[in-house]
Order: sequence, then C-alpha cells, then structure tokens
Amino acid sequence: MSTPTTETPDLHTLDALLQEHYRWFHRHPEPSYEEFETTARIRGILEDHGIEILDSGLATGLVAIVRGASNDASAPVVAIRGDIDGLPIVENTGLDYASENPGLMHGCGHDFNLSVALGAAVLLKRRADAGDLAGDVKIIFQPAEEGRATAERPTGAVQVLNTGVLDDVRAFFGTHDGPGEVGSIRIREGGVSGAVDKFQVTIHGKGSHAAEPDGGVDPIVVLTNVVQALQSVVGRSLDPAHPRVLSVTHIEAGSSWNVIPQDAFFEGTVRVTEPEDRVIAKDRAVAIIENVAAAYGASADIEWFFGSPSVVNDPHWADFGRRVALDNGLDVAVDRPQLSGEDFSYYLDRAPGLFVHIGAGDTGAAHGPTFRPDPAGIIAGARFLDALAADALDALAATDQIA
Repeated sequence: MSTPTTETPDLHTLDALLQEHYRWFHRHPEPSYEEFETTARIRGILEDHGIEILDSGLATGLVAIVRGASNDASAPVVAIRGDIDGLPIVENTGLDYASENPGLMHGCGHDFNLSVALGAAVLLKRRADAGDLAGDVKIIFQPAEEGRATAERPTGAVQVLNTGVLDDVRAFFGTHDGPGEVGSIRIREGGVSGAVDKFQVTIHGKGSHAAEPDGGVDPIVVLTNVVQALQSVVGRSLDPAHPRVLSVTHIEAGSSWNVIPQDAFFEGTVRVTEPEDRVIAKDRAVAIIENVAAAYGASADIEWFFGSPSVVNDPHWADFGRRVALDNGLDVAVDRPQLSGEDFSYYLDRAPGLFVHIGAGDTGAAHGPTFRPDPAGIIAGARFLDALAADALDALAATDQIA
C-alpha cells in the first residue's frame, strides 16, 4: 500500500475549496448533453492545478489524466469517474446556494460526485509531483448519466467509452453520494444497482358495446389480470434474497364510458441487481403476458428494452477498497443495493472495478425537490479515490513485475 493520506491543514484547505466548488455547481445545474458551462468550469479548475486534459472529442464532459511513473508507457492505467449532469426538477431545499437555473436541479448529487473526483484529481497530482504514483490515472467527468439513451445519443458512459481514450484502463473506480453517516465509505461486492429494463405491452381484444360484452373480448379485463399475475415474477420466480422489483407505471384503454375498446396498453419496468435474474424476469413476464391473454381469447404485442445493466462490483476490488479505506482512517460501512439505474455499469463491462457510496447524511429522496446531500462528505470521497487509485496502481505494477 502507498503512504496513507492523513489529515493536515492542507487537506482542510482543500476541503473548503471543494465545498466552494460544490456550491457553484449546485447553483448551476445543466441537463444531460448540455453541460457546457459545467464542463468549462471543471476544465478551468483542472488547468489551475496543472492537470492535463485529454483530447477526447466530447461535446460536454471531459477526461483528464494524472501521469505517474515518469511517463512510462508500460505502466498500468486506472480510471476514476464523476458524473456531471442535473435533472429537470424545481428545487425546494431552501439552501442559500439553491439552483439559479429555472426548472433544473442537481437532484441526484452529481455536483457532489464531480467535486469528489475533482478533489481526487488534485490529490493525485500532488502524489505524481512527489514521484509517488506507479502509473497513470484518468479522471472521467462524465456527461449524461441521467439522459434517456437512444441509438443516436447513447448514455454518457457509452459516449465516453466510444471515444477510445479509456481503452488502456485496467480498473474503474467510481463514487456516488448516498444517505448515511457523513464521510463513510459504503462498500459491497456484487450487484449494487438495478438493471434498467423497460417493457411495453398492447393487449389486442375485440371491441363491443359495454352492454354486450359477450360479443367481444375485453382487453381491460385481460390487462388487469396480466398486471396482477406479473407480480409472481418477482414474488415466485426470482431468488427472494436478491433485490428486485416489477412496476407497472402507465395504463391506457378506451375513450368512452359505454364502449369496450379494441386494445389496451400498459408499460413499466423491471429492476434486478443480479445479471442472471434479468433473463429469468423477462422470460417469465413474457410467458405470463402471452398465456394470460390467450386464456381470455386475446393476444399481446410485447416490446422489451434492455437498458443499462446493474453495477456489479468485483470481489477483489471490493475487498481491496475496504482495506484502503481502513488504512487511511476512513469509516467503512456495508453498502445496501439499490434498484435505481447507474450507467457506471458500462465501464465495468470493459474492466473490473468498484463503485461505492459516500455517506452524505440525511439526503432526502433522490430525484426529489428537497434532495440535499451534506457536502462535508466530499473530502472523504476524494481521499478515498486518491488512495484507492494510487494503491491499485502499486498492486497492478507489482503484478506486472512478477509476470
């Protein structure tokens, strides 16, 4: 392990600086794919600290690099990530640094996350300048984590990966704010977020007069029975020890009080943390929809969309991260899996790594107008990412020497 970072007046100065930056970012949220002012501010801060910015070609967001090991091209490379986009929410926190951009808010804490990454970049630059960095660290300031992905405009993690600037990365590390003791490092191995899968179903029945239902096939009756039956997917088909949920969130049918419609529509989402549950959930849901519809004499058109996979922490890096946090005097807690989506999963499809939550107090509900993480936790996250990246490079370099 490299020399632990300890509390010094210099760290207190950095803490105050990071909180100042955080408040600025909180006041100036920007939506996914439009984080131009945010990107310019991050760039300026990095340049003020002498940190190199790579030519990635990204329209918003950026990738910086702290070079170690005397620019040895054979030295290992790891990456850390902070996301930067806000949400279309009207803020109602009462903070004196509340959003100044109408209808927009950092309602998930990406201002917190990017401030953690900024702090880690500054600390890593100090290590590199002191000759205490065994390889290179790439720092990702990722756009559009919240953006609805399309084929033309993929999620932010995919955009960054598609640039090719991360092709040499051997381990990815990321943090996100979360409820819990301020500054605690919350770690678990295995699934820590939900795979984001969406379904849309149209039930085709046979329209008729409401007074003559025997002359038709009522798609509303079919739909309501399908919706009820679908709960058996999470209640009976998946391991009860695994986090999972199936929610029907939108239903449409009919246009008149006295007419049984021809069709009925519903859509919703399935969230699971374990990759094997994803396939089981889809197969069981499709079988239920088709067979219940057939039992009533109806049919169903089903569209299933696989979104970002779940974030699955590598057991080695989870154990490694715990030891790093403890060695550096940080509070460590067991993380709890969440079923919200997180596109950090795409990085872990390329190389193993670790995604942790940094305790930020009683934050309130994420994606809500009163969400407010405590910025006092930022410095702990920065210290953790700094030490984790440095120690990971040491371990990878030692493995390379043995090989």
